[in-house]
Amino acid sequence: MERRVWIGGGAFAICALLFGGIVLALPDAGPLTIDREAAEAVQSLAGQQGEKLWKAVTNLGSSVVIVAAALLYGIWFGIHRRTWAALYIPAAGVVAYVCNQLLKSWVDRPRPAGAWGIEVDGSSFPSGNAMLAMAVYGTITASFVLYALAGRTAKWIASTIGIIGIACVGFSRLFFGVHYLSDIAAGYAAGALVMLIALHMVNYTLNRKHSV
Repeated sequence: MERRVWIGGGAFAICALLFGGIVLALPDAGPLTIDREAAEAVQSLAGQQGEKLWKAVTNLGSSVVIVAAALLYGIWFGIHRRTWAALYIPAAGVVAYVCNQLLKSWVDRPRPAGAWGIEVDGSSFPSGNAMLAMAVYGTITASFVLYALAGRTAKWIASTIGIIGIACVGFSRLFFGVHYLSDIAAGYAAGALVMLIALHMVNYTLNRKHSV
């Protein structure tokens, strides 16, 4: 347990520093150099091919799908492990959503001018889809790998699907040009902070239950 706490604490500090660094690096208006380069690279590689596929992928980061996934997995995890710790999984989604809205209002960064294909509203920073995907799908994946009573193969498959899914949600936002790369990186970092807190609470609750 102590090793997990130290690892989790270190990861939390790294994500906090990453998020803070991105915020400090943001210009008063417009994109960073890496934002422009990433947008150009995605456009040159992908163009507008696969629009339907990436629309489906980007919807995986929508609040409706996220809430459904968190509730369904939370119910399964609670029954599977017979613990109220499962409540921290949908709670991660709620916290991530609220924090994302507050951060968007605080930074108030305009969206890229070249957005296309999907309707979006609100500010650009940080990416809500990326933040929610990391907070919820990350918590689901990590809690399954760390605490589910399942075989190694099942956990390997779950971790692979989780990592690819989270990465694809972020890429889909670049594909449609509705976010800068820095928006997505900051969304991942902020979502990871929520995920790590949720996992810590799940770990604490499970260990407290076993010690009673």
